Amino acid sequence: MKTNPLLALLMTVACFTTNAQKPIEVFEDNVAFADADHPGITVTIPEVGYETVEKNWIRTIESGTKSKAVYENGAWSIFGANIKSISPTPVNIYSRLVGQDTLVKLLVSIELKKDFYAERGLAESEYTSAKNFIRQFAKDQYVNFAKDQLEAEENKLRDIENELKGFQKQESKLEKAIRKSESTIKNENDNLVVLNNELSTLTEEIISQNEQVVLLEEGAAKEERLKYIRDLEKRKTKVTKNINKAKNKISKAENAIRDANSRIPKEESLQNTTKERIAAQESVVAQFRAKVKAIEAY
Repeated sequence: MKTNPLLALLMTVACFTTNAQKPIEVFEDNVAFADADHPGITVTIPEVGYETVEKNWIRTIESGTKSKAVYENGAWSIFGANIKSISPTPVNIYSRLVGQDTLVKLLVSIELKKDFYAERGLAESEYTSAKNFIRQFAKDQYVNFAKDQLEAEENKLRDIENELKGFQKQESKLEKAIRKSESTIKNENDNLVVLNNELSTLTEEIISQNEQVVLLEEGAAKEERLKYIRDLEKRKTKVTKNINKAKNKISKAENAIRDANSRIPKEESLQNTTKERIAAQESVVAQFRAKVKAIEAY
């Protein structure tokens, strides 16, 4: 049993509806580093790949400082990170990434000074700032991911729209071919009227001249008349060829019209199917746009 492509696309839309944006969760949690628990913050980043989150997180915590993040025992640490939104002085950051089926968990502990961490109750202002910073990072990752999804779906839409333009262009070419062929038929039919009249006149003239030449005695006058008859016959041959050419042009034009008329319904059918695909893809794009807006509003 064959699956209708449009139906499959609509089913995809329905599946997407049930798998729209997911929440970003941020909560206080102890984070284990170097066999010890430290006060920290955990954020969930839906859908984004582990490698992407890891790369961007390292770039974020290394920004504005010459310090480099170090990976050891499954955790990233950086000393002397400059994150002004959290603290005016450099901080130490310990972080761990955990990949799950549909999200990445980022666990972060921020040491403001030795053994003093951004945590609720003890460093409330820094804790709130750190929570906002980590939450914004997660949001940026998810927004960028959703924008990439949106761009991919918009590209699909443009591709389908270009398909439609191609079908419309082909139909337009067929219609132009019909009009051109109709013009050819009219012109050649008009030409045939002139040529047939000329052929008829030449035929009558040749018959008349042949009747007259037999009555002439041998000599210059007869030779002149025979030459005239040969010229008439040459003209007749040329006219006959032109008539055949005109008929061939008409025949080709009629075949072109039949061919174009037989192909136009197929092009129209392809356009109708493509318009349905466009409508379905527009629905997909609209939902991804809504997804981006929803995440941006987190």
